[in-house]
Amino acid sequence: MEQFLEYIKMALDNIRANKGRSFLTMLGIIIGITSVVTIVSIGNGLKADVMEAANEQSNTVVIQTNTEEVSDTEAITGEDIAFIKTSLDDTVKAVYSNYMYSGKTETRKGAYDAYLTLTTPDYENAQYTYPLIKGNYFTDNDVANANPVCVIDELTAAYLFGNTDVIGMNLDVNVDNNIQTLSVIGVRETPEEMLVAEKQYIAMGMSESISIEIPYTLSTAFGNPVDGFMSLNLMTYNKDDTARAARTAVQILNSRHQNLGDEPFMQQKAIDLTDMFGPIMDAVTAFVALVAGISLVVGGIGVMNIMLVSVTERTREIGIRKSLGAKTGSIIAQFLCESVIISGMGGIIGIILGGGLTALISFLEIGGIKAQLSLPAVIVATVFSCGVGIIFGIYPARKAASLSPIEALRRM
Repeated sequence: MEQFLEYIKMALDNIRANKGRSFLTMLGIIIGITSVVTIVSIGNGLKADVMEAANEQSNTVVIQTNTEEVSDTEAITGEDIAFIKTSLDDTVKAVYSNYMYSGKTETRKGAYDAYLTLTTPDYENAQYTYPLIKGNYFTDNDVANANPVCVIDELTAAYLFGNTDVIGMNLDVNVDNNIQTLSVIGVRETPEEMLVAEKQYIAMGMSESISIEIPYTLSTAFGNPVDGFMSLNLMTYNKDDTARAARTAVQILNSRHQNLGDEPFMQQKAIDLTDMFGPIMDAVTAFVALVAGISLVVGGIGVMNIMLVSVTERTREIGIRKSLGAKTGSIIAQFLCESVIISGMGGIIGIILGGGLTALISFLEIGGIKAQLSLPAVIVATVFSCGVGIIFGIYPARKAASLSPIEALRRM
């Protein structure tokens, strides 16, 4: 133990005697470790965001008509949707379906292409929609009476009326030359990035298409009645209840529509987004970290190069030590110790810098990323940096130990 401590002391003395050269030797290790820790942390943050989004989607399932059994693909009625919602009220947050129409609308602000979503009241809570910020969504009563009401988003309100205080305002929508006047009863939130883009479009004199949500029974007013749907979306409060609720919904539909066949409806096979995206994100992070880790190899070569220079400079010291009886193993241990300390110090500095960059990226949320420091990455980086010192220090150490005392002294 005492001899080992002596090796450490000698290594530190030599590092201090050549501060500039030692730091430049560490620089490759520092850059490599910093890159690996930061990239893996960013990858963890991205993966966490993707997994969160995937988990949010895992509580939604699609029930659709079985086209192998049913020729009528519009067999799911509004009554079916309402019955399923009532039957599974404690489990299901929303049961909805929708049709898409395209048309046109024109206000004093200009003419626009309009995309109409003909749907049911639970579409208010659909998976990909944003919350209402003004007014209300249309109700079962609006659907039953085909009331000419609509819900739009902030972006659409800005295009059509120039502001978002539009509750009670009217707009005329033309679908296949059938014109219907709709009253705005609700406004949805629009993501900030879309609002920024909208301002840029307006500044450039460009227009965007707009989106409008209306009761599906208004389809009659547009000359193309929607009697049913080919599928419905079922969203549960708890993702653990999704499979059971989907089976129940299929049983209800099959029971209510026995005239269509033995099993006219089926659950669409759900894609486990967590299982799908998790390995992809891990593979991408590992690949990028591997590319960044190449700099560790470069840094290791730098360590070996400097240690070879050190062997040349200290030939006389090696010769004197060997002439006094120093064993080959002690010479190897001395130079390996110095190599490992240089690599280890570079690794520690790299980990600190990588952790600092991770914290900075998370604090600033650069690109919307919240990086997460990975403990395994820190451990691997620590082991790897020390391993670099050992691997790339072996050759210089063995070269130093192989010098004969006479040859070493004679060179000087």
